[in-house]
Amino acid sequence: MGQQIIQQPDGRLAVFSTITDTFILMDATPEEILNWRAEKAAEAERERTAQELTDVLAGQPEAVYYRLAHTWEEACVLNEEHGGDLHPQERTNQ
Repeated sequence: MGQQIIQQPDGRLAVFSTITDTFILMDATPEEILNWRAEKAAEAERERTAQELTDVLAGQPEAVYYRLAHTWEEACVLNEEHGGDLHPQERTNQ
């Protein structure tokens, strides 16, 4: 993980990076650490999703999904074969 939560002598909490061997957050409460970690995770997921969208919208889904990239039609067939609740193929024919 590269991070360690450490309790400070005053009872507050710090986050220590085991990669840089430095504190990256100090004097925090448990709630502050939860929120800080959640925001970091959200930022990383937004960045990952933005890149995924860039590749898909550029017509290059294989850059993300490699050989597992499905076309709309292939995904509709698989969805129907596996009992998906939605029937998107019907919507494309409207």
